Amino acid sequence: MKKSDLKAVVAELIEVEPADLEPDTDLSTIDTFDSVSVLGLIVSLDDQFGIKMSSLDAQNLKHYGDFEKIALSQGIELTD
Repeated sequence: MKKSDLKAVVAELIEVEPADLEPDTDLSTIDTFDSVSVLGLIVSLDDQFGIKMSSLDAQNLKHYGDFEKIALSQGIELTD
């Protein structure tokens, strides 16, 4: 899976430009990143990429890079 595909899905659901998301982007600074968007992300990432997020994963989302870490931890290879 391409990193850009993951970034595009996350960006769309939290209503930001993909270019605004870097691994160290603090999600708490994004007004549209809330519990509703997290639920949408859980469903979309599973449907589109097979990325399973537990409730603990969702609670620990602090930076955009956490999405990439979750994917990698599930054996999903991310390419540039």
